[in-house]
Amino acid sequence: MILRRLTEHVRTQNWFAVGLDFFIVVVGVFLGIQLGNWNEARALRAQEQSYLAVLHEELVENASRSARLLTYYTTVTEAAERALAFTKSGQNCGTDCEDLLIDFFHASQLWTVTFDQTAFREAVALGFPSDQELREQLFVTYDLTTSFGVINQDPPAVRETIREYLEPDAARILWQGCWRLDVDTVTEHLIRGCKDELKSVDTAGILKALQDDPQLASMLRFWLSQNILAIQNYPVVRDRTMRTAEMVAARIEAVR
Repeated sequence: MILRRLTEHVRTQNWFAVGLDFFIVVVGVFLGIQLGNWNEARALRAQEQSYLAVLHEELVENASRSARLLTYYTTVTEAAERALAFTKSGQNCGTDCEDLLIDFFHASQLWTVTFDQTAFREAVALGFPSDQELREQLFVTYDLTTSFGVINQDPPAVRETIREYLEPDAARILWQGCWRLDVDTVTEHLIRGCKDELKSVDTAGILKALQDDPQLASMLRFWLSQNILAIQNYPVVRDRTMRTAEMVAARIEAVR
């Protein structure tokens, strides 16, 4: 319709009308482009919000995982310290045989948990977050989780050594009553619910054999050193990750 009108105005040499028609066309094209840009920007903001929401969940879960690892390896460390003290003492277990065997069992535990980076990698690959400062903070946080995520990924020698001395009946009791897996959160728990049942096995004999192993004390010391490092740094990872999660939550609100 505009083209027909423009042709008519040119034929009649109505130059004012011709200029007006051109103006209308140019403005229409401009507004169409702007509308497309606005729609694209709105879609991009919605996409960024979606990815940031998943990233926030990942950070919160990683912080929670750090807290669970701290609890777990604190138990392992305390048990290993008591096991080492008994190994070096040269004394028999007396009335503490069941508790000490549980300590050795807990000292041999390894929970190989890694920190998820899936959402972070996907978001960064798409250019999210668009805020440069937040991107830099995320890289620092995930570099930190990568560094400390490799702690305690390989079974220590003390794990195999301790378990070599466990008779099948004792091992069965220990696994059934002094270790538990929460399948909903995929979390291992070191508990002490098997003490009474251990009275049915020769705990004193097992502990004497462990105590007589000439390499066990050095293995325990190495494992203790590894876990002292772990429990010192898991709080750092936990707190840093939660702060970053809060920054992501603030960014989600900002781009609404």
